[in-house]
Amino acid sequence: MTSKIGSLISAFITIIIFVGIPYLLPSYVPADLMSQIEQSGFDLGSFINQIMMVGVVTAALTLIGGLMDPKSIISFLAKLSQAGLSLVLIVLFLGAGDIASLGYTQFDVAMQGVQSSISMDLRVFVYVSIATIVLKMLQVYLEWNEARIEAAPPGRIAP
Repeated sequence: MTSKIGSLISAFITIIIFVGIPYLLPSYVPADLMSQIEQSGFDLGSFINQIMMVGVVTAALTLIGGLMDPKSIISFLAKLSQAGLSLVLIVLFLGAGDIASLGYTQFDVAMQGVQSSISMDLRVFVYVSIATIVLKMLQVYLEWNEARIEAAPPGRIAP
């Protein structure tokens, strides 16, 4: 019962952090900063929409994984997908909205007649994140397998 309430709370917090805050964020950004962001070629609206979509799907997977029986295949797939979505979110942040760049971003900023090019290569963090998420997926599998074994009747090996 407490894990179900915990999953509801976790999904609600995920919605607030990854949907509510990004939705309200553009209204709090000063107009001059917003114009500089637009001039640099960074599509803030698309970036926020991507974060909000990943947030909604993550919250849904949190609910599904938390409300289902821990030994069910649906719970296993939901938690596995949730780990995969966390990798997508990390790559989305490190790539500044461009998932295909895998952590390499480049911006051109013009300020007072001076053109500057900013290049960030954060691919090492993407590779570390991939390794971490693979280990998380292995942990999800081992926990699911242990729950299946514990649910088997005494003297019987789980399938």
